[in-house]
Amino acid sequence: MEQRIAKLEKMLEEKCNSLASAQTALTDEKARLDEIARVYQTTFELAAVGIAHITLDGKWLRVNTFLCDMLGFSREELQTKTFQELTHPDDLATDLKLVDELLAGQRKSYSLEKRYLKKNGELVWGNLTVSLVRDARGLPVHFISIVEDIDARVRATAQVDQSRAHLKAVLDSLSEGVIVFSHQGELLEANPAAMRLFEYESQSNINSAPTALTDSFEACTLDGEPVPVEDWPISKLLRGEAVVNAELIVRRRDSGRRWVASVSGTLVDSPAVAGPLAVLTIKDITKRWKAQTALRMSEERLRLAFDHIPDMVVIYDAGQRIQYVNLAAAYSMRKHPMHLIGQHVREGSPQSICAVWEDLVIETLASAMEQAKDVEFPTDKGLRNLRVTCVPITEGDQSVREVMVICHDYSERRHAEERIRQAALHDPLTGLPNRALLFEYARHIFAGAKRSRQEVSVLFIDLDRFKPINDIHGHEAGDAVLRQVASRLKSSIRGEDIVFRLGGDEFLALVPHRDDAHSGEKVAQHLMEAVNRPYRLGSIELTLSCSIGISIYPQDDVEIDTLIGYADAAMYVAKQMGRNTIQLYTSSLAKRVYMQSIIEDGIKNALKHDEFSLCYQPLIDMGSNQVVSVEALLRWPGNGIGPERFVRVAEATGLIERLGEWVFSRACRQHSAWIGEGLPAIPIAVNVSPMQFRKRDFASYLESTLQDHCVASKGMQIELTETAVMEDIDHAISLLNKLRSNGIKISLDDFGTGYSSLNYLSRLPLDKIKVDKSFVHRLQHDNASRAIIEAIIALGRTLQLEIVAEGIESDAVVKYLRGHGCHQAQGYHFCKPIAGDQFVTWYREHAASLH
Repeated sequence: MEQRIAKLEKMLEEKCNSLASAQTALTDEKARLDEIARVYQTTFELAAVGIAHITLDGKWLRVNTFLCDMLGFSREELQTKTFQELTHPDDLATDLKLVDELLAGQRKSYSLEKRYLKKNGELVWGNLTVSLVRDARGLPVHFISIVEDIDARVRATAQVDQSRAHLKAVLDSLSEGVIVFSHQGELLEANPAAMRLFEYESQSNINSAPTALTDSFEACTLDGEPVPVEDWPISKLLRGEAVVNAELIVRRRDSGRRWVASVSGTLVDSPAVAGPLAVLTIKDITKRWKAQTALRMSEERLRLAFDHIPDMVVIYDAGQRIQYVNLAAAYSMRKHPMHLIGQHVREGSPQSICAVWEDLVIETLASAMEQAKDVEFPTDKGLRNLRVTCVPITEGDQSVREVMVICHDYSERRHAEERIRQAALHDPLTGLPNRALLFEYARHIFAGAKRSRQEVSVLFIDLDRFKPINDIHGHEAGDAVLRQVASRLKSSIRGEDIVFRLGGDEFLALVPHRDDAHSGEKVAQHLMEAVNRPYRLGSIELTLSCSIGISIYPQDDVEIDTLIGYADAAMYVAKQMGRNTIQLYTSSLAKRVYMQSIIEDGIKNALKHDEFSLCYQPLIDMGSNQVVSVEALLRWPGNGIGPERFVRVAEATGLIERLGEWVFSRACRQHSAWIGEGLPAIPIAVNVSPMQFRKRDFASYLESTLQDHCVASKGMQIELTETAVMEDIDHAISLLNKLRSNGIKISLDDFGTGYSSLNYLSRLPLDKIKVDKSFVHRLQHDNASRAIIEAIIALGRTLQLEIVAEGIESDAVVKYLRGHGCHQAQGYHFCKPIAGDQFVTWYREHAASLH
C-alpha cells in the first residue's frame, strides 16, 4: 500500500512537474503570440500603404489607418461601405471581372490602377493589389487588398501629358514649319507645317544626313547661286553659328516644286537631353517674295512711266523739298533731274513753273487732302492751260509723308474741245445752230426780253411732204433741199432773230418782238414765202411748203421746253388744217392739248390696271362662208372714248408701242385659249401702227412674242395702213419679206384712202388688200365707189392678192362683191366685234349652220 502510495505520489509529482513545465511553455507561447500579434498590428497600422481585409461580397472587415486617411473615412465609417461603392463607376467593371477570375482560381492575385471616391467626393488614384485567402479545405474566406496611393504620380503624369499635348497643339497649329534636331543632327520632332513644306508624309521619311538632304533637295540664293550643304541653315546652326531670316530658294528634286524659305534657328539647352537642341523655324515666303519682286518691278515700271509721260510729276517731302522729278518736269524747268533734288518749293523764281503749285503744296501738307486748280501759264509759245493736282501721300497715322504734284497741260485739248463744242452746237448738214445751242440762246433772249418787257415768238417750222423727195429722188437730193431751206430761212430772218435745225425736216426760230406785237407772224410769213419758192437740183425743179406753229414768251409760258411743245402742237394743227399754213397757239388749242394729256394719263393708267380689252370680228370666205381669220379690235370699256381717238393720242405720245405690245400678247393668249377649247387654229390679224412698224427690231419682237406664247407663225397676221408702209419703202419691203418668210401673212388696211404709189405697191410683199369700208358703204348708190372697188379687185387679181371688203352690212352687197370676184368679207352682216368667249359660241353655231 505504501509502495502504491509512494508510486502515486511520485506520479503526482511528475504530473505536477509536467504541468508546471507545460504551464511555463504555454506562458512562453502566449508571450510569443502576443509579440507576433503586436508586430502584425504595428505593421498593419504603420504600413505606408493601405491594407484591408474584404469579405467575399465586398465589405471592409479590417482597414488600416493609411487607407482610412487616404479615403477620408473613419474606420467605423469605412467598415459600413463596400469596395464597389468607393470605386469610380468607369473602373468598377474591370475590378469585378478580375475578382471573378480570382474566385474562379484563374489567377492567384491581380493588380489594378483605379480611382477611389473619397468621402468629400474627390477622386484619388490607387494601385490596388488583391490576394484571396482560402481555408484548409480550399474554400475562399476573404480578400487581402493592398492599396498604394499613386494620385500625385498619376496627376503629375497627366499634367506632363497635358503640357505635351498643349505644346503639340501649338506646334501643329503654326503656319510656320518647326523642326527640332539633337546636337548630333538627329531629327527629334517636325510639326505638320514643316512636313507639308518639305513634302514628307511621315517623320520616318526624314533623313537629316547631309548626303540624304542633298539627294532630296537643292538650295540656292535668291539670285540663283547654288548653296552647298555645309552652308545650309541646319549645318550652320549645328556649328554654333547664328541663323536669322536666311532666305533661300528650295527645290525638291523628285517633284520639282520650288519655294522661297525664310529660315531662323536657335540652340536650346534642355536638362532632359544631353547637349543642346537645334530648333529651326521655316516660313514659306514665296507669295511675299513674289509680291516684293512684283512691287520692285512695278516701282521700276512706274518710274519709267513717270519719266516718259508728258505730264510733269514732282514729289516733295514733308519739308517741301523735291525728292523726285520726272523728265517732263525737268525739261520744263530747264535743269537736270539730279540738280533739282533737294530744292525747296520756294527756291524757284516767280517765272518758274514751280511757282504755279507752290501754294497748293503748302495747303496739301497742312490739310492732308488733295488740292487741285486750273491755271493759265504764259510761255514764249503763248498762254498754256494747266491742271495742277497735289496728292498727299500719307503714313499710317494719316500724317503727310510726301506730296505728289501732277501738272497736266491740256491746252491742245481745250482748243479741240472748243472746236468740238462749236461743232456739237451746230447742225453738220446745214450749219445752223442745233437744239443744244437753242436752250443757251433762249435763256439769253428771254432774259433780255424780260428786262425790256418785250415778247418773243417761238416758230416751229415743219416741211410738208418732204419724205417723198427722199423716197423718189434719194437722200442726197433731200440733203441738198434741206441745205437750201436752211439758207433761205437764215437769209429771211432779221438781225436779232435766230433760226435752228431741230432734226429731220424740223426747224425753229426765235423772234424778239421789239415793239411790234405781230413780229412773229410777219417773220413766219416771210419764212413760208422763202420756203415755198421752187428748188432746182440739176435739171429737176421741186416745190415745197411748210407748216408753222407759233407760241409766245411770256404770254403762253416762260419755259423754252413748254413753248416748243406749244409751238409744235400749233404746227400739228396747221398740218391738220391742210398744211402750208401758220397757226398760233391759243387757249382752245391748249384745251385740246389738255384733253390729249388726260387721255394720255388714262391710257397709262389703263395699261397699268389692264382696263383694255380685245374684240374679235371674223373674216368670211365669199365662196364657202367659212371663217378664214379674225381681226383683233382694241376697245377701252367704260371710258366712252373710241379707238379712233385714243389710238391717235397713243401714237402722238409714243404710248402706241406699249399698247401694241399689250394687243399682241393678249391676241396670242386668246389664240391659245381657243385651241384649248377645241376650236381650230384660227389666225388672228392685229393692226400695227406706223410707229411700231418703223422699229428696226419689229420682226424680232413679233417672233419672240409668238415663241413666248407657243403660237405658230401662221396663227398671227398683221394689218398695216398705206401710211405706215409708204414712209420708208425700202425698210417696209425688207421687213415684210422677213415676216412672210417666217409664215406671217400681211394685209394692207384701208386701201384707197391713203397716199400710195402703184409702182411701190407692186414691189411690196403683201398677201391681202382690205377695201376701206367708206367705199363699201356707198357701193349701192355711188357709181364712183363701185368703180373704185372694181378697180381694186382687178388690181388685186393682177397682183395675186386676196381682196377683203370691210363694213359689209347687207346681203345685196355680199352678192355684188362675190359676183365681182372679192375673196373675203367682213362686217356686221356676218358678225359684230365680240369678246373672245362669245366668239367660241358664235363660231360653233356658224360652223353648224354650214352643214
